[in-house]
Amino acid sequence: MHSQLFRRSRRLLAFALVSLALGASAQTWPDRPIKLVVPFPPGGGADTAARTYAEKLSTLLGQPVVIDNKPGASGNIGAELVVRAPADGYTLLFANEFLATNPLMFKEIRYDSLKDFVPIAKVASNAAAIAVHPGLGVKTIQELIVLGRTKNLNYASPGIGTGPHLFGQLIAMQTGAKFTNIPYKGSAPATADAVGGQVDFIISTLSPMVPHFNSGRLRGLAITGEKRSPQAPDVPTLGESGLMGQRYEVWYGVVAPAAVARPIIMRLQQASAQVLRDPELVNKLRNAGYDVEPSIGEDFGAELRSDIDRWVRVIREAKIPRE
Repeated sequence: MHSQLFRRSRRLLAFALVSLALGASAQTWPDRPIKLVVPFPPGGGADTAARTYAEKLSTLLGQPVVIDNKPGASGNIGAELVVRAPADGYTLLFANEFLATNPLMFKEIRYDSLKDFVPIAKVASNAAAIAVHPGLGVKTIQELIVLGRTKNLNYASPGIGTGPHLFGQLIAMQTGAKFTNIPYKGSAPATADAVGGQVDFIISTLSPMVPHFNSGRLRGLAITGEKRSPQAPDVPTLGESGLMGQRYEVWYGVVAPAAVARPIIMRLQQASAQVLRDPELVNKLRNAGYDVEPSIGEDFGAELRSDIDRWVRVIREAKIPRE
């Protein structure tokens, strides 16, 4: 009896000490640099948005927010790194829709998007674009679909299971075209190969393609968002092109490991809400082609769950196999 009470007392004391330590660390957080893991290469849509956000967050918190690019496996490498990191608030993940799609697309995955991460803030969103190399001889999305009904066309995407990959399969399924996904480790290398003519067309975030539209090295066929982009005003939306039911935008947001202390999570959410109201940040992101309609905490979490539900339907209907 006494030994049981002793063991129980020891456990309670250990729990109390851990709680005190967590409380003390939360009160002093942050007292050193914060690492923001971007699971895609430099130069793409996620990287640009992350650096803009990190610069302002660093100023507000008084500590450097360091970008750490960890590309590979359609975002899984970076996500798994953050899950394994100490849950102290000093390692965060800058994610996009891969958190919704990868658990549906990969047979072996070492994280649960809803259980292993806590949503901090949606930072921005960006329409994707469908573009071709001029050598393909296609000038409209309808011409691309007609060509895809007569021959198998390959298209570059930022990776297996990403929104652009699945969106291409959705268009193919609903139009009878034959499109084969060629996955890359992010939008920047996908765009580079599209410019070089290594693929027939590309579906990816708009911003990295705009300079190539202006130079004539890529031809924009359609924007996947609700309205035309100020960056590419001559490129019609899919709705304008006759594909009325199709719409898709890439979102970018910050999540933290689920075990991070609640006071730190709240501080991150509050700081993000303040940063995302900063006029300079908003203008900088909008000038780079992003839409800035932030959602914080559980509002962002609700969007993630809605995204998962959407892509479950697409994957089932298109019968896309798991990798």
